[in-house]
Amino acid sequence: MSIDASAPPVVALAATVREPGGAPEIAEVRLDALRADEVLVAVAASGVCHTDLTALDGGVGYSFPAVFGHEGAGTVVEVGSGVTRVAPGDRVVLTFDSCGACRRCRDGHPASCEEFAARNYLGARADGSPTLRDSAGEPVAAAWMAQSSWATHAIARETNVVRIGDHIPFALAAPLGCGVLTGAGTVLRVLRPTDRDSLLVMGAGTVGLSAVMVARALGCATITVVEPDVARRALAIDLGADLVVAPDAFDPRAAAHDLAIDTVGTQDSLDAALGGLASPGVCATVALRPGANRVTVSQTALLWGRTLVGVIEGDAMPDATIPLLVAMWRAGLLPLERLVVPFRFERVDDAVGAARVGRAVKAVLLLGDESVPPARRPRTATAADRVRRIAASGAGEADELAMLWDLLPPVRADDLRGLWHGAGIDTGHRTQQLLVRSRWYGKNFIDAETVQPLVVRDEHGELRSASTLAGGAGAWLADAAHRGKVTATMSYDARPLHDHFVRVDADTLLGVMAGRGALDDGRPYYFVLERDPRGEVGPLPELDS
Repeated sequence: MSIDASAPPVVALAATVREPGGAPEIAEVRLDALRADEVLVAVAASGVCHTDLTALDGGVGYSFPAVFGHEGAGTVVEVGSGVTRVAPGDRVVLTFDSCGACRRCRDGHPASCEEFAARNYLGARADGSPTLRDSAGEPVAAAWMAQSSWATHAIARETNVVRIGDHIPFALAAPLGCGVLTGAGTVLRVLRPTDRDSLLVMGAGTVGLSAVMVARALGCATITVVEPDVARRALAIDLGADLVVAPDAFDPRAAAHDLAIDTVGTQDSLDAALGGLASPGVCATVALRPGANRVTVSQTALLWGRTLVGVIEGDAMPDATIPLLVAMWRAGLLPLERLVVPFRFERVDDAVGAARVGRAVKAVLLLGDESVPPARRPRTATAADRVRRIAASGAGEADELAMLWDLLPPVRADDLRGLWHGAGIDTGHRTQQLLVRSRWYGKNFIDAETVQPLVVRDEHGELRSASTLAGGAGAWLADAAHRGKVTATMSYDARPLHDHFVRVDADTLLGVMAGRGALDDGRPYYFVLERDPRGEVGPLPELDS
């Protein structure tokens, strides 16, 4: 349902800040009529981020009075006439906005959008028109990060709302719009650690702890967290860190880390992060502090192969990254409950105070009836561990397997040579029963040009190649792209099908079948391959037809 521009304005309650450094006060506001590309959201939860505090204190040049909040989650109420991606009733997370059309957006880096400032920091629409007015009709600076979600209702754009399912509470979904997105996205999309890498995390706030959780899920070899607060150091261990240390006790020379993320943004923290970096190594700095925040770095240190990269919003693609994080939460790999401290909306000033002094890792305002579920003991298991558990059970959910496939590292086609034993994962896909009936054993990668894609046992238990089941031909192996990842891919000679593989460990792969006709009721087929100890066995005899 589109909004009627002639209808009376929507009246909402908003946490309004009258002057820089002022306390938020709940006040009545009136929302402007929706433009064609805008969405009206009934806000159920909204996080308190340190970027909000920086802006609230006047650190970004924002006008006042103002309404902040840029980690909103809620339900779509109405949409503009041109909106097609969401509809009334959809549950959504509100995140940063981007144009989707500039070179940076087209290249998959919407946080570097050429229109980022105009779309997120103006306090109004790009044409200067306000989205909020006070009870006297005077404009209020809003559209903060294209939302201003410290309010019962918020106007967002179609381009900065992401649909989520019914299973995740709004209070846990809200921080996915910025704080969690920044830490998780920086690890997933910029640092990309493997099980051979060590990671140094400066600061154990929402951003730093999100980085820890995702790095642990990826199987990062060692994770070190530098944090002054004792309770947060303990929480970091719970969430997957291997070593925690106070800043005054941290010796950057004691260990060289392959990767680092600085979530603090001071000269001391950046010095420590770069000082603890191996050569070569990569340090991502992600903190937003007031003004230019000038720091100095050693050009000599960088000269020896060290890289310092600035990252905004985790370099995330929200439409892809936020659903991935929701799936990680469902699988127990991202225990957001351990971060969130809820506050009723009327206690917004208490929430701001708790965030400011560090009493809450992630203060979240609750505007609806939902509560925060009890904190689960986090699984410090990795994505690889989760795949092994699913494979052992023989059954899994396609959505979770897609998330795990996305988290696991690629594998080179050259590393697959030899015989592999396979096991299907039953998601309800028709292929599972077909392979069971055929007594499927696995695959035989002889070389890049010669693959026996379906190895079965005959009636005597002997291994045979069943090329008739593959359309009477074999397959070939190369590195190819799937879901944004270039990895080993087996393509059938006689069928438009491809099996894409990622590495669980040195001797285990997770595979997914893709191509024309591969889906069954929207589900792809997933399976696991384990390296056969016999290694390279050469071509196997064909199964008698």
